[in-house]
Amino acid sequence: MAPPANLVLQHETNPDEKTIEAAARLYVELFKDGMHTSVFILRESIRAHRRISMTTGVLKPLSLISGELYTAKDENGELVGFTAWAPPGRATFDTPDQLEMGYIDFVKQLDEDSRKFQSHLFREVLPKFVDESLEMENPKLTSGDRDWGCQGEKKTYWCWYAMVRPDYQGKGIARALFSMVYEKAKATGATMALITNSRENIAKYGKLGFKELGEIDVKSPWGEWPYYCMARETKAS
Repeated sequence: MAPPANLVLQHETNPDEKTIEAAARLYVELFKDGMHTSVFILRESIRAHRRISMTTGVLKPLSLISGELYTAKDENGELVGFTAWAPPGRATFDTPDQLEMGYIDFVKQLDEDSRKFQSHLFREVLPKFVDESLEMENPKLTSGDRDWGCQGEKKTYWCWYAMVRPDYQGKGIARALFSMVYEKAKATGATMALITNSRENIAKYGKLGFKELGEIDVKSPWGEWPYYCMARETKAS
C-alpha cells in the first residue's frame, strides 16, 4: 500500500525546532495511556512538559548530530509520522555535549529513585539484553564499566522511534519510512534493529520483515515491564 498522495516523506537532514517538538509531542501522545520504556517518568508526579522534555532531549541529538530523522508531513507541513535512527558507528549520545541538548536537564528533574532506576535501566539492563539478543560481545559490560556502551545501537541501524498519528495508521506510512532506511542499510549490509514492549508491535514489525530475537521482564519500583528485541537482516542469505 502506497502512502496517501498528500504526504511528503523525506529524510530531514536539518530539521527545525518545530519538527522536532512535533515529533516529541506525537510520541508522548501515543504513549500517554500505555506501558513504555520510560514509565517511571510517566507517573502523575511528572508533568506533561517534562515528558516532552525527555523525548526532545533524545530527539535533538539524534536528529541533528548522531542520527537520522525521517518524516511524513501533509500538504500543510503538519507532521503525521516519523522514524528516528542511529546508523552504524553512531550512538544517540556520542559526546557529553549531546547530553547537554536537553536530556541532562530532564534527568535532573527526576526524584532520586527514578534517577537511579533510569541509570540502571539504560546503562546496564537494556544494553546487556540487546547485545545478548543480537549476539554481540560488549567489552564495557564484561569489564564492569557502567557507562553506556550498547553495541546493538552502534553496530546496527538502530530504530529509536517509529510513530504514526492514529488517523493515518494502516495507510502504508510506517512501511514506506522503514523502506527508506532499509535501502540505506542494505547498501552496507547493516542489520536493522529495535526494542519494543508491546506484543502488538511485534506483529506490526514482523510485517516489516523483523524477527523477534529475545525478551526480558524488567522489575522496577513501579511494576514489571516486558521488552522484546527484534532485527531485520539486509544481507542476501
